[in-house]
Formats: sequence, structure tokens, C-alpha cells
Amino acid sequence: MKIVAINGSLVPEGNVSALLDHTLEEFSGDERFQVVRFDLAGLEIGPCTQCNWCFKEQEPDRLCRQDDGMSSIYPALLDAAGVLVASPVHFGRLSGTTADFIDRLRVFVHGNLTSGAMRNKVAGALAVAWFRNAGTELTLVTINTAFQVLGMIIAPPDLGVLGGAAFSSLDGKGRTIRGDHHLVMTDPIGLASARSVAYRVGEIATLLEAGRMALGDDAPKQPKLE
Repeated sequence: MKIVAINGSLVPEGNVSALLDHTLEEFSGDERFQVVRFDLAGLEIGPCTQCNWCFKEQEPDRLCRQDDGMSSIYPALLDAAGVLVASPVHFGRLSGTTADFIDRLRVFVHGNLTSGAMRNKVAGALAVAWFRNAGTELTLVTINTAFQVLGMIIAPPDLGVLGGAAFSSLDGKGRTIRGDHHLVMTDPIGLASARSVAYRVGEIATLLEAGRMALGDDAPKQPKLE
């Protein structure tokens, strides 16, 4: 089963990257899973222009009118059993880069070939904020709302409610250590909540896969809306 991980930070090897590294260790050595990771800092992701091209013009090798970094992400998402989206908190909500990525998933809602393609895939949200009360919950809610629009199954962590949330300063109080650029690794509860999200994504994806194999052709099909 393929797990696709998205790092929505524009800071290469920053705190979001470090948290995602830690999170994905949950799948390390488990032969049931193949992890595919995309760091948006290394990709050009344009905003959705709402041109509605995807409504009627999609082809198997071209899902969006724009040909940019999303062209490499779309095929991985189509093959995914589970998806993890991690964003830094900017001005009390998710980053603009993560928002652009989410907006471009519109092809899986309205696309003439890919409408409903993310249905029943498992999803988990992660957020990193500089200090407490800075917007982790709104960030997680926004990501989870996108998952709901896509018809995905949200994996609630055993530790936490909305997803994994961690702080990139000491005790979440905005205090730093000179030269340490990965203070998210000093937040044990945040790290545990992120690993819990990954565990739940894997757990639910495994159960769904077992159910599909057991049902075979008798598995329920997506209803057509009139």
C-alpha cells in the first residue's frame, strides 16, 4: 500500500520536514507500505485558477491544464492508500503553499476522468506552529475539511483529536536555542501525536484493503448522483 506524504513548508529541512521524517518512521521496515514523499519547497505549485479545464478536458496523462509540480504528485495520489499532509502554521492558519496544493486537488472533485478518485483513501493532517495558541487547530481543521470534500476517510489519532500538532519552540513558548533549527524534536507530545496519526492511517488503510480483498467484485460501488 502506498502512503503519500506532503510537506507544505517552503523551508527545506525545517521543522515541518523534521516532524514528517519522524512521522514516517512509523512505516519504516513494514513491508506492507511504500512511502512516497513530496516536499513542496522543491516543486513549483501554481494556484488553481478555476479555469474549469478539468471539467471536460482531462486526459489520462494530463489531469490539469497547468503542467507544474502537481503533474508528478497526481499519479502518486491516484495510487495511494493513505495520504499525510503536513503544514506550517502561518498567520493562524495553514501555509499558502499548502493551500495552493489543496486547491489543485479540485481535479479529484470535478474532473471528467478523476472525479471521486480520492474517495475512501485514508488521510491524516499534521501542523507545526511556532508557539501555543497560534493556529494549529484551524490548520488541522482546514486540511481535514479538504479531506472531507474529497470523500476521504480521516484517521483520528489516539493522541490528539484533529491530527498531529507540534511546536517549534521550547515548550511552545517562543523560546529558542541558538543554532538548533529543529526544536520541534523537543516536543514529545507533538511528536507522539504525529506518530499516532501515521499509525492510524496505516491501521485503517490495512483494514480497508482486507475488506476489499474479501468482498472482491461484491464491494459497494460509488453511487452516481443525478
